[in-house]
Amino acid sequence: MQNAMEIPIARRLKNAQRYREVIGVLARYGFASFVAKSGFAALRKANSDWLYSSDGTIDLSSAPVEVRLRKAMEELGPTFIKIGQILSTRRDLIPDALADEFAQLQADCPKIPFDRVRAALDEQLKGRTDELFRWIDPEPLAAASMAQVHSAVWKDGSEVVIKMLRPDAADQIEADMEALGFIARLTEERLAKSGFSPTEIVEEFRAELRRETNLTIEARSTDRMRRSFAEDPGIGFPRVYWEATTPGVLTIERVQGKLLARTPYSSLAPEIRKSIIANGARAVFRQTLELGFFHADPHPGNIFVHDDGRVTFIDCGMVGRIGADARQRIAELVFGVATGDSRMVMRAAMRMGNVEPDSIDERALLDDVQEVVDQFVGKPIAEIDVAAVLDKFYQILRDYKVRCPADMVLLIKAMGTIEGVARDLDPDYEIIEAAKPFIFKLVNDRYSPKALTKRLTNTLFSYAELIDALPKQITGILRKFRLGEAKVNFHFEGVERFRMSVEHTATTVAYALLISALLVASAVLLHAAHGETTTMVGTVGLVGFLLAGFLSVGLIWDIWRTRRGVARAVRDEERDERRRQL
Repeated sequence: MQNAMEIPIARRLKNAQRYREVIGVLARYGFASFVAKSGFAALRKANSDWLYSSDGTIDLSSAPVEVRLRKAMEELGPTFIKIGQILSTRRDLIPDALADEFAQLQADCPKIPFDRVRAALDEQLKGRTDELFRWIDPEPLAAASMAQVHSAVWKDGSEVVIKMLRPDAADQIEADMEALGFIARLTEERLAKSGFSPTEIVEEFRAELRRETNLTIEARSTDRMRRSFAEDPGIGFPRVYWEATTPGVLTIERVQGKLLARTPYSSLAPEIRKSIIANGARAVFRQTLELGFFHADPHPGNIFVHDDGRVTFIDCGMVGRIGADARQRIAELVFGVATGDSRMVMRAAMRMGNVEPDSIDERALLDDVQEVVDQFVGKPIAEIDVAAVLDKFYQILRDYKVRCPADMVLLIKAMGTIEGVARDLDPDYEIIEAAKPFIFKLVNDRYSPKALTKRLTNTLFSYAELIDALPKQITGILRKFRLGEAKVNFHFEGVERFRMSVEHTATTVAYALLISALLVASAVLLHAAHGETTTMVGTVGLVGFLLAGFLSVGLIWDIWRTRRGVARAVRDEERDERRRQL
């Protein structure tokens, strides 16, 4: 991370004016007290009339804090607008009300003159602009905070779209992020008790904005999506023209269709609407639950629809990734909800949030989870809304101050967005129909006999590795004792109980290792006999499995009985202590 001392003095002086602008805008929109408490003492005597001055469209003196923050970001310009738009998808960082308000952020961006566009294109494409394009429309299709879009004709006559970063975008972002970093460092200590680090969040945004201002990343994402759905005739992504794609320029095919955001839904036939929903939902659920790489913002402004119900997604600048393990956690959540197993659901939710059992009140969490599970009891898996389930458990984890991975938040947003599109197109359509195949596959991959056998085999091999490594570890411990390098600290209160606990633990470990060795040996024998239990080798293997099962039951019973005895002894000691105190 770049600290204040590493930033050249000349650049810090150059950005000083921007620092004052950021602080001044925050103060003018009613955040002067925060600015003053953050270390900017010069603003403490700010005049209230100045603080709440605006363009007259809104009374800032009585406006909610969410509205004032949105207006401040719009005035601060493209970088802050983009940060606000990113924050609108990060409900793990900000409250829902603020996220909803930031979703309304709009940039009033002036168009870049075409002569500057042409000069930037020539620079990015090494002077090959005329060679690659027959024609470029001087009038832009759109002008956003970070980029401008023009239609063009490729050298072979194909219609394409050129997305080009604003020439000053990268420099403006760096200056604004340095200003934010400066403010974050000043507020770090004052916000330490809030549970997050301002400097870490600023660095996270810096990395995200750098990704979004490197258009080759968006190009690779688009190309990957296109290849993933190449065999699905109902779902498409535009082709990338790599000859005219650089970090500052992205050239893709022009989609021939109607942008869903600009299409009156009433103009679409009912069967076409159903096809659009089915294709769009299938695309999102396959990306999130099967591929693990998904378009994180599938709203109507990023979806083109065709007369036959096909859909084409554009703008893959914001994507999410979710690994196989996280997808299995989703399977556990859905399966646990469907079967009413609140403990399975709680464990899955905790694993999704990387929660350590000791850092949370499991009893209270289980009660909250049970309350949610009860809402779905009796429903088959096929009727459970995955997005709603994930969102409910995300809200629970957030109540417990657990920060979920950002990509999990994006996944919930993507599912919820496509569900909202489906609801607007056809309120009676059961979107779960599109999710069913992927849910069943996840559950089957987790709980089918084949999957359970595979996990059991992996566990057995893990125990085999433990047995193999144990002699070396014991030898190392003995060597440290012999050389006098080992240190053992004793707390003499309750020595007898400690001795008994150690003896019981040693015995339990010994039995567990014996059972593990027996299971491994039996598995090897059965494998050698090709599963035939009529042979001598197969019979011995089967008997070994049965014996291991019998010993396992006995070991579990002994552990349970011992734990009850320990708990009873602790209660007795506490009762005796209270009596002595009385």
